[in-house]
Amino acid sequence: MKPDFFFPDMRLRNTTDKERMERADADLDQLLRTIRQFHWINFLFSASRPLMRKHFFPMMDQVPTRSYTLLDVGAGGCDIAIWAAREARNRGLKLNITALDNDPRILPIAYRAARDYPEIRIFEGNALDFSELGSFDFIFSNHFLHHLDWDEINIFLQQVLARTRIAFVMNDLKRSRLAYLGCTVFLGLGTRRSFAYHDGRLSIRRGFLPRELRDFTTRNFPNARIHVVETSPARVVLFGHTARA
Repeated sequence: MKPDFFFPDMRLRNTTDKERMERADADLDQLLRTIRQFHWINFLFSASRPLMRKHFFPMMDQVPTRSYTLLDVGAGGCDIAIWAAREARNRGLKLNITALDNDPRILPIAYRAARDYPEIRIFEGNALDFSELGSFDFIFSNHFLHHLDWDEINIFLQQVLARTRIAFVMNDLKRSRLAYLGCTVFLGLGTRRSFAYHDGRLSIRRGFLPRELRDFTTRNFPNARIHVVETSPARVVLFGHTARA
């Protein structure tokens, strides 16, 4: 076993290695199994639901009679978009959701999952240029930023700032040895027959330190109201309000 198996160097982001599920020649059965497993991992550990309840839905509740739009970037199998649609229905809100992902292999899963939700539109496209989709009241991404290098993050945030009318939230992973160890132990219990074990651990290494994300946004977007906070479990959240509705 390599000495960095449990405690790799976390000083810098690993932006060179690629996740196995991103490979064009990835085994399709393992890919689909990984998508299903990440659905449950998101359900158990992702902060996406409380983040939307904190930053998005209270604003919608203030004017419940109007129609709102939400863009979910890197939507994958559409589990978060479906949750948002259910939440809006339960609150009596009209929310139209656009689920954007660039992987055509995952789209059939998303279409099947969202078949009972006509308020969800699914698009295959590049998150670095979604100008053709127009502007949105809210833009959200869950565990998407760490797939990008710093130059791509710059381009993506330019898009987000230009296309958001009310608020945006980017939920992602904190890079730490403790998070890596927890991921290694948890995913090692039952995900060896998918890409989740390898890709989940690599995702931690591609994650962020709060201070480096703050420094990055301050340096590249000095006039934008972008906030970076650390949340549990082992998450870094970037959010802002544009108030252009």
